[in-house]
Amino acid sequence: MANPWQRGRLTVGRRPQVMFGRMYEDPAAELSVFPAGGRVLAIASAGDTTAALARAGHRVTAVDISATQLAYAQARLAGAPATRGTAERLQAVARRAAGAVQPAWRPAAMTAFLQLNDPDAQREHWQRHLDRPRLAALMRLAFASAGLVRRDLWRSLPPRMDLVLRRRLAAGLSRHPNATNPWAWRLLLGRECPDAHDETPVGGVEWVHDDVVEHLRSVPRGWYDAATLSNVLDGPPPAFADDLRDALRHGVRPGGPVVLRTFSDTPQLPGAPLPDRSLLWGAVVRLHPQT
Repeated sequence: MANPWQRGRLTVGRRPQVMFGRMYEDPAAELSVFPAGGRVLAIASAGDTTAALARAGHRVTAVDISATQLAYAQARLAGAPATRGTAERLQAVARRAAGAVQPAWRPAAMTAFLQLNDPDAQREHWQRHLDRPRLAALMRLAFASAGLVRRDLWRSLPPRMDLVLRRRLAAGLSRHPNATNPWAWRLLLGRECPDAHDETPVGGVEWVHDDVVEHLRSVPRGWYDAATLSNVLDGPPPAFADDLRDALRHGVRPGGPVVLRTFSDTPQLPGAPLPDRSLLWGAVVRLHPQT
């Protein structure tokens, strides 16, 4: 079964790229449900969640279908600096465009906004200064067609993603203080917040280049105590969800928690919602693959 993530690109073209230089995942979701010191599976991506789990004492196997992304994450955890991937370059273009039509999106003004520590004040600022008609028109135009982004990944986004994203930003900014939210700084300013995560090297991670379904099928039954999966259902055909469920039933012990992140508001594998300070996801849920 074709998996669009195997190409290792977010944009059109043939050569694999570093797609994500940073991750937009709050590992508090995993840390709230994973058993202490467990053997856990993670999608490697840019390495942030893998690092957080390893620092918390978990024995982590990081799997990625993209050899380029896997090598990048492995180098980062060995001490190499983070670089901008395709996602960060696209975000930088979007921020510059937003600043051109709405002064409150320019770096100095956005820095002041991100220093706020009161979600009520943040909600008011969002409504009065950031989420204005010019921004709405710009976002609708930006999401009207795939442009440079690969169509097989673009089609996995919810309809009217411009409206969906504005609602997600409004909801997240109204719940969590900006000043201590690294994912708000990373997304809205392209910088790490003053309360940034530990960047010291991390060892002891096993790195595996494979499709996550194939890897889960290859390990002994119940090998993992828990797993965390991001974007794996965003792009592949619908039958992939059934394959993933079956693979999780084999590779994760009965009752072992599985965290799934997806851009969809209605994930193909539903579960119980988990805490999340990031601003992008449609759903961050704990699955029950054994049921």
